[in-house]
Amino acid sequence: MDYLRSFYVSVLGLLIVFSGCFGLSSDGSADNDSSIESNLPPVVTASWMGDSSPSNTLSGWNITVYHAMTDWDGNIVEAGWDIDLDGSIDYPISDSVGLTTLFIPETLTVNYSVNHAMTSVVFGALDDDGAWSSSPLITLTIPVIIYPPPSSTLTSNTYTADDAADDASAATDDTLIKMQMTGHDTLTWSSVQIILSVDDNVFTCSVAAGDDCQISQQAGDDDNSWESGEFIFLAEAGADICDAQGCAVDLSIIYLGHTVAGDNSTIVN
Repeated sequence: MDYLRSFYVSVLGLLIVFSGCFGLSSDGSADNDSSIESNLPPVVTASWMGDSSPSNTLSGWNITVYHAMTDWDGNIVEAGWDIDLDGSIDYPISDSVGLTTLFIPETLTVNYSVNHAMTSVVFGALDDDGAWSSSPLITLTIPVIIYPPPSSTLTSNTYTADDAADDASAATDDTLIKMQMTGHDTLTWSSVQIILSVDDNVFTCSVAAGDDCQISQQAGDDDNSWESGEFIFLAEAGADICDAQGCAVDLSIIYLGHTVAGDNSTIVN
């Protein structure tokens, strides 16, 4: 009898040991590691629509790209486009699907032929568990921007003209007009004429003293030229061009004998 009792005690002890080894939990149920689900990263897709258009003011292209994204088991907390491939988002995105216009500077491209440049962009998304997903690198093949060489008789530059902050008065030193040049050419002042007309009166503007209107440069690196993007101001220089608010001024800019396109009139207040 004592032998049987010892045998039963031994068997019971083995069952207890084996139950721990084979994954029985304290409540008698088997552990199931498969019940612990791992995080699913976001699902993303992205593509280029195949378009490209040169920017009017900067050296580069505007392109249109498409994206879509979702997260099966959570939320997307950050997403967007990386255009310079530095690992950070340059164009943040919040919508799950949409089209975006990206500006691609010329400095980010390489020329693989005379007529085409290449670069790549990528789309990525981060979920609330810290998992990133990325689209494949999207290669852009873009027609190169061919700028016409500066001509001795013609420029493709344009200009804008607006009322300056100074008030028009009966004085003869009012600052009347603020202007900005845009384009790829630098216009030498010795080849530029700026002419104002108010009613039947015509006034010539110059960077040098002696004319009815004085050209003042507020920025730029070359005092002898009107550079692209540079603002200038036109002010009275001893002549009462505008003596009251609401003064209508017609403008004409001539470069090497050719009229430059831009605002041909403005109202001075």
